[in-house]
Amino acid sequence: MSPGKLKPLARATRSPALVRRGHVVLSRALEEEIFRSAEILSEGSCRSEGAPHDSYFGSTMISVDLERLRRQWRGDFDPRARQQLSEAVDGSVRVRLRAMRLACAEATRRVSDRELGTALCEIRVRLTETQLHIDVDLEVPLGVSSGSRVR
Repeated sequence: MSPGKLKPLARATRSPALVRRGHVVLSRALEEEIFRSAEILSEGSCRSEGAPHDSYFGSTMISVDLERLRRQWRGDFDPRARQQLSEAVDGSVRVRLRAMRLACAEATRRVSDRELGTALCEIRVRLTETQLHIDVDLEVPLGVSSGSRVR
């Protein structure tokens, strides 16, 4: 093929950080960046508080530097845009599931010798001046999963 017949180079495009589908939705690229660049801090322990079974109580904080997210953003990253980001993260089922899975994985790691029951989670999204925080509080009964029952 002669050089004159080559197609021009394709231009790389970047998808928008937020997509409007009747309401504002987080893009997959921004979701991936949130979890790729997150700092994750977990704490927790087993407790018995008069219940028939022990439970694991834990907390996982997922923190993301807003400057890292700015790279995925199109347009101004002013306070209004950051608030839209926070609302989109808070409303994202995918983000909530990933955050729950991280917290449950931590519970499994910490209590590897016991059967885990069904986890109860509370998830909060907070925005500070410099960071986006996703906090997961977790309670998991121990020794009560369906796999541990005698038939």
